[in-house]
Amino acid sequence: MKSDKKSLKDKFLFWRADKDDILNENELDSFFKTLFVNAGSEKEIVLELIKKRGIKSFLFYTDVRNIWYILKNGIQPTQEIILNEDENYYVWGYHQKQDSNNLDFDISSRAHFWKWAGDTNIETNKFCVIAIDPQKLAKTTTKDWIFDRSFGMINIIESIHFDTIKWILIRDEQYYNYAKKIIYELGLEIELYLSHDGLVKIGE
Repeated sequence: MKSDKKSLKDKFLFWRADKDDILNENELDSFFKTLFVNAGSEKEIVLELIKKRGIKSFLFYTDVRNIWYILKNGIQPTQEIILNEDENYYVWGYHQKQDSNNLDFDISSRAHFWKWAGDTNIETNKFCVIAIDPQKLAKTTTKDWIFDRSFGMINIIESIHFDTIKWILIRDEQYYNYAKKIIYELGLEIELYLSHDGLVKIGE
């Protein structure tokens, strides 16, 4: 009998990032080269870096259609995502990998992301930014972080708990209202913003 279940490949829609496209454009590269790396863990090094640099959040970019799953399950490597038969998850390879997730610093210009987005022809109206609290992330992760200086990213090789989310910015008003409803129903303390034509609306 033929199974009605979707294969993992059918459930996930992937867009990949080309590392070579952004290697030479990282605005933080010169700063990272001057960082004195001591014998501490990379997590400790990053926490010291963001303290000196005034970085308040790490950023994760994803398709807004993933918002329900992320608010309930956190940000997971793709190999850990479990979907029902009627669900899909839209994987943006710029940040989300099979066994890990990448996070940008909040001082990033996002130029690398928009170049990647243009090259992959994703639906930019589905753009969603999720801000992660570095201190909460440090407390809730058990494995060391990987500091990728060439990308200007932090690589997290485990799931990122939804309690570490500080705020979410959404471009699509329908999904903004949907996320607002979920945040309220789940009792989450997450700030929500709607970005439209350069204007930002704060969720009530």
